[in-house]
Amino acid sequence: MARLPRIALFLTGGTIDSVGSDRLDLAWYNEAGQRLAPGELLGMVPEAEQVAAVTEVPFRRLSSHALQPADLIELGRAVAQLLASDAADGVVIAHGTNTLEETAYFLHLTVRTARPIVLVGAMRPASALSPDGPLNLLRALQVAASPAAHGRGVLVVLNDTIHSARDVTKTATYRVQTFADRDLGPLGYADADGRVVFYHSPMRRHTAQSEFDVTALGDLPRVDIVLSYLGADGALVDAAVAAGAQGIVSAGTGAGRPTPAEEAALTRASARGVVVVQSSRVGSGRVVRSPGVRQRGWVAADNLVPWKARLLLQLGLTRTRDPDQLQRLFDEY
Repeated sequence: MARLPRIALFLTGGTIDSVGSDRLDLAWYNEAGQRLAPGELLGMVPEAEQVAAVTEVPFRRLSSHALQPADLIELGRAVAQLLASDAADGVVIAHGTNTLEETAYFLHLTVRTARPIVLVGAMRPASALSPDGPLNLLRALQVAASPAAHGRGVLVVLNDTIHSARDVTKTATYRVQTFADRDLGPLGYADADGRVVFYHSPMRRHTAQSEFDVTALGDLPRVDIVLSYLGADGALVDAAVAAGAQGIVSAGTGAGRPTPAEEAALTRASARGVVVVQSSRVGSGRVVRSPGVRQRGWVAADNLVPWKARLLLQLGLTRTRDPDQLQRLFDEY
């Protein structure tokens, strides 16, 4: 009989292991402050024993909106060291959905491995009527155990759908189909017949091909995001500079246009050595490096949403402050 794949399960908190006041508490369960005990979530999925030999790895459990950069670095190091030691064939990380895509993209950029790393969450708490977490967890384990998942970077699995960490984003506050890849679509499906089916792969650099390495990271430099809106002045840009930001991601209107007042403030920030990355608040489509953007020494975010552009800029600033070299990173990752 063939050996089952060894999957390490990290529980970092979130809706998937939250417990509400009753089965219809689908919105306020965070306020109850209760979580499943260690082993209980996996115990809700006895079918996992048919898929993999699963070992739960202790890690702090928090609501995902409470995570700090230091938490991402520590989680990344724990995952990288575990896989490098050959203690597991793959990793599943249960995570809150609010910032799941940011953690996934950080690991996608920094953990040098071809072995599967899969993030999973839920939109309904474990105590809910018809919770989605147990089946999501089983699907994530199936993907992490699949040979087809090797070399595809960090993956996100919810609602039977496999997404790339780079492209996925949360699109609805409560719906179970909240995660979507607006520009490129999902990579594949963990389907109803139990099969894991991929249809394409990420083309940008990631994981084993990345030049970043989580084991070599200290803290991440401060990078702030400034969202543009009609009539916005430069006050938030100036405040970010005063707070010590080394970089600013401008989430501009349309194809990446800040207001004239914001543009003037961003130009002042550039003159003080702050790196500016121009992205869009739209959530889909590329921001290109126009002649004006290049002349100002700014970087274009391509089709990364602002919060993922922030992560890439933070990592980039640990290596260089040259705008052209930073642009290369946004073109390649």
